[in-house]
Amino acid sequence: MAKKLMMSIVALLGIIALVLTGCGGGGGGTPIPYLNDGKFVQDTIGDLDSLDPAWGYDTASGEQVLYIYEPLLTYDGAATDTFKPLLATAWSYNASDNTMRFTIRTGVTFHEGGTLTPSDVEYTFERAMVQDRSGGPIWMFYQPLLNKWSNTSGGVNFTVIDQAVEVDPVTQEVVFTLYDDYWEVPFLQILCGPWAAIVDKEWCIAEGDWPGTEATWQDYPYFNPTSEGDTALFELTNGTGPWKLSLWEHGEQIKLVKFDDYWQGDVPFDEVITRVEDEWTNRKLHLINGDADLVYVPRMFIHDLDEYADVNAIQDLVELTLDTIFFNMCINEDSIYIGNKTLGGGIPTDFFSDLDVRLAFCYGFDYETYLADALLGEATQIASPVIDGLSPDYQNPAAAMYSYDRDEAVAHLQAAWGGQVWDQGFKFTLLYNSGNVPRKTACDILAEEFESIGFEYFEDSEKFQISVAPIAWETYLDKIWGTRDMPMFEIGWMPDYPHPDNFVVPYMHSEAGAFSAFQCYGSTELDDKITAAFQDTNPVTQQEKYYELQQIYYDDPGGIMLFQPQGRRFFTKYIGGFVFNPVNPGAPGYLYDMSKSPS
Repeated sequence: MAKKLMMSIVALLGIIALVLTGCGGGGGGTPIPYLNDGKFVQDTIGDLDSLDPAWGYDTASGEQVLYIYEPLLTYDGAATDTFKPLLATAWSYNASDNTMRFTIRTGVTFHEGGTLTPSDVEYTFERAMVQDRSGGPIWMFYQPLLNKWSNTSGGVNFTVIDQAVEVDPVTQEVVFTLYDDYWEVPFLQILCGPWAAIVDKEWCIAEGDWPGTEATWQDYPYFNPTSEGDTALFELTNGTGPWKLSLWEHGEQIKLVKFDDYWQGDVPFDEVITRVEDEWTNRKLHLINGDADLVYVPRMFIHDLDEYADVNAIQDLVELTLDTIFFNMCINEDSIYIGNKTLGGGIPTDFFSDLDVRLAFCYGFDYETYLADALLGEATQIASPVIDGLSPDYQNPAAAMYSYDRDEAVAHLQAAWGGQVWDQGFKFTLLYNSGNVPRKTACDILAEEFESIGFEYFEDSEKFQISVAPIAWETYLDKIWGTRDMPMFEIGWMPDYPHPDNFVVPYMHSEAGAFSAFQCYGSTELDDKITAAFQDTNPVTQQEKYYELQQIYYDDPGGIMLFQPQGRRFFTKYIGGFVFNPVNPGAPGYLYDMSKSPS
């Protein structure tokens, strides 16, 4: 109640400010006040999961990690295949032995006073490979370095982890030994991500993190922790980045303050504040009143800001993202979202393992209505996990894709589970992350369609009953990768590295898939096809292999493939220097290169 009252007061003050300032719109009103001088403030719809670089695998966590910490290198502006140095000053690749060497920058200070050394870099990667929590990002170290998927894969022990990254005792270069040369460019892309952010070895150990010894490498919680709060760096930070942590009020806001001893010199913002605000009306008021510099704007509300000349709308950005409504084929027995676990009063835990069930849902989604109503036509329907704009660009332009067809949906419902679904009906809950209006719209469209089918054929709107419910972002991720109790859920994916492999693995790999492994989707035979496609160095045959994988996902869908959207950003006019890179997590991108001015 207190929070709701506070939000009401905020909204009222915003309305008063609108009246006093004349809104600052295109009609010639008084310009918006210049608020938050020296700060960058953004409003978003979900809290981050963790500040531990080796844990976070969501954009909200990755964004904050890259403000606080730094990796060895970063992307060069908008490019995704050229790089510029950060904590490494130079690097080289030797194809004869597949070693990649990095010269580590000197004179860099951590927030807590330590000095960056090559041993910190070695510890960072070994710590991450030891930790390697289930559903996390560290498979991206195991695959390029060891050709393994995790710390529990056969043949993984402390010796192979220790040898994967070493400090050359003569040159003091950090040396990574890649499994094969096809990883050269993808590994550099992986090193730009938040999971590769460098930590201070001595400080981590002093704070109770992994001691760096073989004797402790499989001790909990250093090894495969199950809860984000169990890691030493969950909400403790010590990076080399432009900003350091000041305050994290979970579910409310995170505040960072500039680091005065930052190695690159002046920091453009004294504070970086990210606030969680699920209500669009409040986010809109904050933006047009100058109380926020950037806000999340659901696609269906983009024209609400057309009249405000002081809002800088950046559009037509080529996003490498994809939303999907996923099926869970092995729902947790303890799930509260599947009724009594039997048809009619709920669904069984393996309900979605039946192909006809999944096909009924793929045909039962009204793609055109969703595109028009939720995305305002600014998106492209995607047939498979391989989206447009990856490198290499192996999206099949002629790939089959589903369209809304009630007759087909009904036919598959009638066939599902030998006719039992049609006879008895079903009841379950479909979930999305709270505050995400387009995802709520997609879920509502699907639920209403099956309600309508029940009414048309049985005069019973509850014959096929889907309830739609929101869940807070940080809890949502735990349910996907932890409890696995959601029968059906919508979420998006953006690449860790912009290669088709980084979409087919999370969507289709039975062991390593960020989604598929937790849906019980895939097989060892399919895993082999995924590996063969990535490792093929012949562009013609590699394309054929990726085309085959796209067809497999169409024939045996793990989810309802939705749309690849065009991107937009909404800043106040005072913010300059924004450069869009489709792989950087978070809406602002590389914030250090940006600025704020009242002119």
